[in-house]
Amino acid sequence: MKRSFALAMLTISMCMIGVAQTSMTPQLQNAPARKSPLADYAGAWIGTLEGHTWLSVRLTLQANQISGTLQRPKDLQFANDGAIKSVSDEKLTEGVENAVMQGDGLLLTVKDPGTQQTDHYVMKLTAPGTAELKMVAMSMPPGMPKAQPWKLSKVTPNAVTPVR
Repeated sequence: MKRSFALAMLTISMCMIGVAQTSMTPQLQNAPARKSPLADYAGAWIGTLEGHTWLSVRLTLQANQISGTLQRPKDLQFANDGAIKSVSDEKLTEGVENAVMQGDGLLLTVKDPGTQQTDHYVMKLTAPGTAELKMVAMSMPPGMPKAQPWKLSKVTPNAVTPVR
């Protein structure tokens, strides 16, 4: 009697293990993998002024977190309408300290390694391979026009000179 009970329990256990290990339904097998909302932001991005690159953003996605750098001119001059009028040759390279989705954009917090000052930008995808970068929560001199968002284009990683 003990043997038949043990055999019955073994048979039931094996059936339960077999049911638990069945493959996914065909609908789940064909479902697309869930892509991180941050994936489209990863890559190399540039902003141009009069045909020359003046701004570069490198973003890397690792384990659902964005890291990278933002390289921009030290000094910017704005037109009355808030568009970039001119930029200095001297560049600042700021590291991305934090990147989080906020509404329909990516809030980037960057830090200047020399001064430890943080700046905030919102990057919004406008179409595949294009985005806008907008300064947010930054103090501006009195009378300065509100800066327009900067247009960015996604480029191949080797198109942006690595930061040294």
